[in-house]
Amino acid sequence: MLVMAFLAACGDDRVQSTSTPESGGKLQVVATTALLADMVKNVGRELVEVRSLVPPGADVHSFQSTPEDSIAINRAQVVVLNGFGLDDFLAPVLDSAGKENSTQVVAARGLTQGEDDPHFWQNPAFAISYVERIRDGLVAADPGHESQYDANAQDYIGLLGELDLELNRILGQVEPELRHLITYHDAFGHLAERYGWEASAFVASDADEVSPQAVVEVLERLDRQGIPAIFMGPQFGSDVVRRAAEDSGIAVGILYSGVGENEATSYIDMMRLNAQTVAEHLR
Repeated sequence: MLVMAFLAACGDDRVQSTSTPESGGKLQVVATTALLADMVKNVGRELVEVRSLVPPGADVHSFQSTPEDSIAINRAQVVVLNGFGLDDFLAPVLDSAGKENSTQVVAARGLTQGEDDPHFWQNPAFAISYVERIRDGLVAADPGHESQYDANAQDYIGLLGELDLELNRILGQVEPELRHLITYHDAFGHLAERYGWEASAFVASDADEVSPQAVVEVLERLDRQGIPAIFMGPQFGSDVVRRAAEDSGIAVGILYSGVGENEATSYIDMMRLNAQTVAEHLR
């Protein structure tokens, strides 16, 4: 029953009050990804202790949980998920290790029902919705600090609004006829839609195999449109696609779909770096 409830939560969430942290203690939070953990830290600050199940830079699509993850989930007062199928890997762990009185937050709940692309955070406006849900989850678990969570969230939302304007300015440096974002896997559609770009991908997800026909079709389209670059992720991609692009005189840039270990160490840094990379390769 719990597994079924979790799977349904990909479009919903469950928020229940838990006991307030002991005096001087921190609210224990588990987030499925490093990006969600970064958002939790910005809202909870010194009031929370956050663990990310998927390490920075790792591929969430192929992640395998560990016994240590089960222990962390069992101790957690709040569990933060993305939803929409992205973190389905957690269902069996919740079934065996989750506790009934924890607060579960599905950050993407309510965003474009029926959408196939779960990477909603690529749109800063959707990221604000994530932050609001995270704030509500922390308050449900720790109502005694509601004013602090709300103030922290408002500060962070202000930064995300500034980020939105900055990304629009950076991406606006690219000529309109070149505003076509072509990536290895389909994780940047919400970014493209936010700023009026077109988006295409070689494969639907990181784990999919790219077909030779798809490579030929995309590269031919690039040649017709005069698009000078395509983009892959730092930890996954395709040597076939890379070699074909380079043989055709097309540059290959690196974009992050989540928080990484080096330059893109926070959500805001990741989004800014991606925009700068796109603008530099397509100008």
